[in-house]
Amino acid sequence: MASPYRQKVRGIRKSSLVITVAANATPEVIWNLTQGGQNPRTAIIRKIMAYNDVGAITLEFAVAGVNILPVLRLLNNIDNEWLEDEIPEVEVGGDITVETDLLGVQVQLEIEEVGS
Repeated sequence: MASPYRQKVRGIRKSSLVITVAANATPEVIWNLTQGGQNPRTAIIRKIMAYNDVGAITLEFAVAGVNILPVLRLLNNIDNEWLEDEIPEVEVGGDITVETDLLGVQVQLEIEEVGS
């Protein structure tokens, strides 16, 4: 049975590269919003995958310095994954950055881009 929280697909799903956060407490771009035609594109985070072996840490996603999701807590040596049923749907119109409190965390996103 499909989840009642799953949203109808409105755009194109894309995956970011796997990035390794190179500096703690420093935002790093994980998703560059694709430039659209006449209508500006927006992005929705649909899936978050993260792995760390550096200790229990926090993970934050932001656009232009403003957090777009609640702060996530990652456990050490565990694959951490959040699916779209577990992530608040926030549609943003800018590049998405990731920030952690320790370096060495690997992060990947699945994004749905909406617009032309």
